[in-house]
Amino acid sequence: MERDNLKSESINFQWNFYERAINNYSIIMRMLHFVEEEESLVNNMPRILVEGSIFDMCKILRNDNGIEREGFFDIEESLNSIDLNAIKSKCAGVFTPSVLKDAFGYGTLYVYPLKKDMDIVGFLLLGRRLPIELDARTLRELEIVCDIYNKSLILHINIHNHKKAAKRKSIFESLINEFPDALVMIDRNGSIVFANRRAKSEFEGGKGFLVGEKIDSVISGIGNDFYRKEMALHGEVKYKSGDKFKIFRVESFPLKEAAEKGVWKGLLFKDVVEKKIKEEEYVRKEKMESIGMLAGGIAHDFNNLLTGVLGYASLIKNFLSNEEKLYRYAEAIESSAQRAAKLAQHLLNFSRRQRRVSGVVDINMLLEDILFLIKESFRDIEIEKSLDAGLYPIKGDEGELQNVFLNLCTNAKDAITGKGKLRVRTERKRYVGHREFALIEIEDTGQGIDEDIKEKIFEPYFTTKDNGTNLGMGLYLVDKIIREHGGFVELQSEKNKGTKFSIYLPLPTKIEEPVPVKEEPANDGLTKKQTILVVDDEDVVRELIKGVLADEPTDILEAPDGTQAIEIFKDKYASIDLVILDMIMPGIKGDEVLREIRSIRKDIRVIIASGFMSEEQRDRLKQYKVDAFLDKPFRDKDVIQTIRDVLSKK
Repeated sequence: MERDNLKSESINFQWNFYERAINNYSIIMRMLHFVEEEESLVNNMPRILVEGSIFDMCKILRNDNGIEREGFFDIEESLNSIDLNAIKSKCAGVFTPSVLKDAFGYGTLYVYPLKKDMDIVGFLLLGRRLPIELDARTLRELEIVCDIYNKSLILHINIHNHKKAAKRKSIFESLINEFPDALVMIDRNGSIVFANRRAKSEFEGGKGFLVGEKIDSVISGIGNDFYRKEMALHGEVKYKSGDKFKIFRVESFPLKEAAEKGVWKGLLFKDVVEKKIKEEEYVRKEKMESIGMLAGGIAHDFNNLLTGVLGYASLIKNFLSNEEKLYRYAEAIESSAQRAAKLAQHLLNFSRRQRRVSGVVDINMLLEDILFLIKESFRDIEIEKSLDAGLYPIKGDEGELQNVFLNLCTNAKDAITGKGKLRVRTERKRYVGHREFALIEIEDTGQGIDEDIKEKIFEPYFTTKDNGTNLGMGLYLVDKIIREHGGFVELQSEKNKGTKFSIYLPLPTKIEEPVPVKEEPANDGLTKKQTILVVDDEDVVRELIKGVLADEPTDILEAPDGTQAIEIFKDKYASIDLVILDMIMPGIKGDEVLREIRSIRKDIRVIIASGFMSEEQRDRLKQYKVDAFLDKPFRDKDVIQTIRDVLSKK
């Protein structure tokens, strides 16, 4: 049973030295326990390494002045067939760690050469029966722990050469002083009795000393119970000293003091600010993508509803030429529906950008969408915009840049108490040498920024908002994203007079001229009778298209879903001239219907009518030879003109 438990523990315990050192430091401590005895350091380490890793076997082979020493541990106590000469032959001339596949009975064998000065004096081997893939980070962490082990062996030799002049404590200190994370040890009273070099640089501050201080006076949140009782500490603490803000992941472990003064506790502090920043970036991006997807879904349903309102309003006008009052009412309905459609279009643009990874960014169009949504959401804010029509698109990530400008605009709104102005301006500007930049200025008439915090606002976790939900990452990410795009941000602000952010983004040196669209002469009407299949799950849309085409020489076939559409097309495909197809329907979706009807008849003309479709979706559909796209909501003229254009194509 004990053997099975050991095997299970060894397989399931993930080998990650760097993270392992952060979590409990046990491997280092157990290694140091055997430093004084050379045989123990060689003999006992294989078991320690196997117990703390994903490997089944560890073997240490070392030649010290002609004396060969060997340590071996294997979960199944077999395959102890690797000798020093065999591994030397396999790894001849290799001075760096390597990974062997299917060697000496192991699917994966990690080989670390033990070195002294410039000579290889042995090898540390870690093997696993079944082959596994070791990523770059895992390999780096394995190399770190092996480096420390190799250093421990060298230290041992030096200690014995100097007749054990140094004690175990000095060995311990020499190792952990080089450790990349802060390590402190405390006694039962909570006083710091040891601090490595990194801990001193992090926590000493202006005092100039750390040993002797109470741990809870240095790091808030560590209570008396921790060092007075047998408790483990695991979690994160925030630390602020002056302008320095850090987040540390903290792990504790017990350590018996050599002079029998009791059990000390070790505390390991890993700075995770950068990791937190990356996590926050990811969460923000996921959140914005979710909002974009939600906005797109709402806009799609909204467009379907507006199709009936706008379409029938434009259709009614055709019958009211002699009814001036009713005609004006119909015009008012049409105008309101068009305004609502414009709002839906801005929402769709916002949604598409959040899911578009990279490409060409039209700064002016991006700002138009954001300012429209800001204007609709915050009526007390007066928006002044001056967008340079000669500002050509740049290369970048549309979603990230949209988030930058949205963040700055919402910050401007938050800075304004009551009524105020938000000014947005763009222009082409030469800045450094002859290099051209796109300049985007976002200015508000808010409360401004204090002079003493101007230098801090782009730092992570800095915030002036006391709402408990703001992490102070917004402006840090603004600056980071702009720098990643090759640009920079300038700030001007005066207390109680407002703030202006000036963003410079490099313009491409080579501009692609747009290809002129060749206009075809308009066709005034359908020259012969046409049969049109209308596929849409909305009754009002099908009825609208029938009404629009009532005076045209057409026969209309209707299908409320994809299943009926395919059945009708299979039965009457020879007589159908055109299919008007919705994309988002219950059951079989529009793209599946398109594939099916194309397999039946390749030359059938197709118009896609949808309330929500990204550029990527359009590109995918073009492989099935879509003749035109009819975006909802549409007017009667839009329907007729699109049908005429498609049917008039040769």
